[in-house]
Amino acid sequence: MSIDKEKLKILLYGGGAVGSYFAGALNLDGHDVSLLTRGAHLDIIKESGLRMSTHWGKFESNLKVVEAPEESYDLIILAVKTYSIEEILPNLKKLSNSSNYVLCIQNGTFTYDLLSKEIPKANILNGLTYVDAVRNSAGSVNQFGEEAKIIFGKENVTVQESKDLAILQRILDSEKVQVEFSDNIQKSIWGKLIMVAAIGSMMSFANCSASRIFGDQKLLMMLEDMIREMNSVAKSINVNLDLDYELNTVQGLRDRCDEIHASLKEDLDNQRPLELNEILGEAIRIGNRNTVKMSTCELVFNKLHPYISGGKKYS
Repeated sequence: MSIDKEKLKILLYGGGAVGSYFAGALNLDGHDVSLLTRGAHLDIIKESGLRMSTHWGKFESNLKVVEAPEESYDLIILAVKTYSIEEILPNLKKLSNSSNYVLCIQNGTFTYDLLSKEIPKANILNGLTYVDAVRNSAGSVNQFGEEAKIIFGKENVTVQESKDLAILQRILDSEKVQVEFSDNIQKSIWGKLIMVAAIGSMMSFANCSASRIFGDQKLLMMLEDMIREMNSVAKSINVNLDLDYELNTVQGLRDRCDEIHASLKEDLDNQRPLELNEILGEAIRIGNRNTVKMSTCELVFNKLHPYISGGKKYS
């Protein structure tokens, strides 16, 4: 599917911090953006725009907000929690067609695998994002650091598809939204999945900060074990990360441990549903199918499992 225009009609499906940031930034870049959200967030943006505090300055983005998608779009970016994908599947079936793209930016492989199976004729793109953003109040979003990246790709692409996706990258790429088309998207996906699943799950399991984990030898060993186990899972499905991936991932987490905040830990603290089954759980299921020993991952998963649905104080 080729795109013959420079500005796209885009739907950001989900008004959390990540969806709100990318909706506002893409709208500032000149794209025709709608943000699907609800409640006070929708009301305030509709009335006075989205207030954005970013690494590049403070802005007000006058994007559209909708409670339900009704139009056709060139690109639909999914920024809802992974556990919500099955709930919104009927909408996605109506919205997707042969002339648009649906881009998954959730952590892990669950969303892309499900949509590829359920909507086989749609142009589903696998992807991920690196952005530090929070939504502390309705109608606003704060973004930190110079990285606000979306990486996307697709397996077994034809030569023409590769050219089309390179064009999509060029159209979307900007200072405030760095976009990268990966010709090895599974490597990119698993590189982030392992890191996020390990540190977020360990912070939740131990009910502590990332810096505390690096100050406790037992917790650090568990973190290293989780990263090693999930890297073995990746290898079992022929996803080969860099030889020094495990070492570099631990060191990278150590270097920024004072500033790490994990959405899984935040959801656990606020007794909200957890993206545990679709991220760490998916890695464990793949590992079990391929006879990969995952004792530490399973230990952590089983301790957190009773809190998946939210509404329960962690103890």
